[in-house]
Amino acid sequence: MLENRYEILRKTKEKASSAPSVVDALIDNFIEELFYETDLKLVRLVFKESVSQADLDAFLKEWDIEAAEGHKALMLAYFMKMHPELQFPTKVGPRLKGLLDFFKFKNIKLIAHFVKICNRLKEKNIDVLVIKGGAMRHLRPEYPRIMGDIDIIVRKEDYEKAVKTAEEMGYDCARSLHSVDLHLNGSEEGILDIHHFINMNTGQEKSINESLFQRAKQERVFGVPARIPSWEDMLFISLVNMSRNITEKTSIGGLLYTLFDIRFFLQKSDFNWQIVIENARKTRTEMQLAFITKLINKLFPDFLPEKIDGIDSFAKLLNDYCVLLMYKRFFLWGMKQRGHELRFWTMFNSWDRFIEYVKLKPKYLILKSCRFSPKLAQFMMNLDEKYHIVEQKYYADKFYK
Repeated sequence: MLENRYEILRKTKEKASSAPSVVDALIDNFIEELFYETDLKLVRLVFKESVSQADLDAFLKEWDIEAAEGHKALMLAYFMKMHPELQFPTKVGPRLKGLLDFFKFKNIKLIAHFVKICNRLKEKNIDVLVIKGGAMRHLRPEYPRIMGDIDIIVRKEDYEKAVKTAEEMGYDCARSLHSVDLHLNGSEEGILDIHHFINMNTGQEKSINESLFQRAKQERVFGVPARIPSWEDMLFISLVNMSRNITEKTSIGGLLYTLFDIRFFLQKSDFNWQIVIENARKTRTEMQLAFITKLINKLFPDFLPEKIDGIDSFAKLLNDYCVLLMYKRFFLWGMKQRGHELRFWTMFNSWDRFIEYVKLKPKYLILKSCRFSPKLAQFMMNLDEKYHIVEQKYYADKFYK
């Protein structure tokens, strides 16, 4: 539904003075773009407190296993395991069981590498904290996961030692700012991600590292001594990661499973929301938390505490975050994409290209510098409304279809 970005921008700019309008317009757009109605019906079926054979039969009348993507069919396979009393059609039940077996086998292959590497890290007294899908696979072993790799965190002082250990074991290491992705030699297939912090795009992510380790429980994870985060920390990581995936369009296939995981964490009778709030404050992710809370509750009313007790100025945070999203995702995106095409050496290809390069690059750098300030972002969009400083319709036509 990318073709409606220009219209979303135009309408939300007109309503920028009314926070609920901006927020609702953006959240509706994300939901329309990312979630099909059949996806939502599937999740509602899985979450249903009391389910009957009639509920399942009604769902399967509309749901086609031939057309369903693997990660969505696996969610229905989870439901089948949760409700052995229900009868599945002969063309559906065996396929869902086969899907569970397939991903169970894939998980076993990843876990074998995890055991091998983490045993070596333990020999060097490197403490390992398992997060995301790997932690959930440990907590709920009956539900195999779709995992491209297993994510772990080590303390900053152990990070380089852990990477060197993996290299000595023969794994290829692809570095990024916050982690190293391990691959089998000569393969692009992921094995393990070693993090020294969890990327949240705030610059303050490391502030909770020690708290994560302190609250974590020491367990035997797939037979290896390792730590599993508290359920509050797991929920916080899931919510912020889901917000990032939605707004940056990364790992979209895992959104349904994040909802499944969140529902699991909320079953804890003494769940401490203050840990979640404190994590958000320390990492400056209150805006992301407010946004994802609003979006999830739009899909499933009262799924999360409406204003998550303890977040001050929830409405303002939500509005500010949506202004920044609108600015980066709808306002700047087209210029950014065009800028990628206008490399320095291409400006000499023609006079028109030279003029476009000289006009676009300095303007984009100035506008880009405003992307972290809601006030500046709003000011620039208001300025554009009056003076048309960005040819939005041109970029919308060129890149959003």
